[in-house]
Amino acid sequence: MIKMIVVTSGNKYIDIDAYASCIAYANLLNLKGQKAKAVSSAKPNESIPSSLLKLNMGLDHYEPSKEDEFVIIDVSNKAYFDKIVNEDKIIEVIDHHAGYEEYWKNKLQDKAKIEFLGSVATLIVELYEKEGLMHKITKELAILLISAILDNTLNLKAKVTSKRDITVYEKLERIIQDKKYPEKYFLECQSKINKDLKLAIENDTKVEYVSQILPPIFSQLTIWDKEIVLRNKDVLYTVLNNMGDKWMLNLICLKDGKSYLIAKDLEVQKNLEKLFNKKFKADTMELDNVWLRKEIMKISQEQK
Repeated sequence: MIKMIVVTSGNKYIDIDAYASCIAYANLLNLKGQKAKAVSSAKPNESIPSSLLKLNMGLDHYEPSKEDEFVIIDVSNKAYFDKIVNEDKIIEVIDHHAGYEEYWKNKLQDKAKIEFLGSVATLIVELYEKEGLMHKITKELAILLISAILDNTLNLKAKVTSKRDITVYEKLERIIQDKKYPEKYFLECQSKINKDLKLAIENDTKVEYVSQILPPIFSQLTIWDKEIVLRNKDVLYTVLNNMGDKWMLNLICLKDGKSYLIAKDLEVQKNLEKLFNKKFKADTMELDNVWLRKEIMKISQEQK
């Protein structure tokens, strides 16, 4: 039996960065003569609008086998790996989140590629370049990858955005030949959120211990106009209160170029006020610019 390499990600949901990167990396492995599939048992969240799901590049059907080996992308905390993963058969981890670098470096050596960039898709494209296979990135694959960078760097405006993200973005932009694509992408994502705000919140909420500063329930929504969510706070409160008392929402408004942190619990508010040196007005704290969840997590872990 030919050994299969299963390229997968997290267990709660799959976002566009993980989705595009799994598909692209499985494609790269196949181009190199290795048998690989991009697989996920998680539901796609609002960062993957229908136009991307309809592209002629998607996840593969998967029948588990004991011989399978696994590549994990966009997550390095093993508690959140896709349920299909056999940890003993992991051969590579590619991620851009801080926290588990040493663990995987000790276990996989140079097969642990964990670098704090804006998007894991940037790392994947760089691997195509390293192999001399950039010409094999089709327009459809480039659309997936550029969407991942847009989403994870908030249109290249998030602090986490690196020069490497921008360089890769520009190369992908030359492939898709559409300068207006960012606006199209974000408006389609917002349209999906508008249709079912409850599901959007559920699909983009992480429940995990990160630090003493942040609550264990951390939701995030990226939208064009914040008023759509703020007019429906009753939905927001109901969904997050059902998960627990200690929660926060990072509401990223691209129209304003700012993040709005929403929290009801007074202890959560106090911790966030200390972290950002800003005050809540009622249940909302307005930040000066956009912040990604992973950036907030990182600075909370750096606090003494």
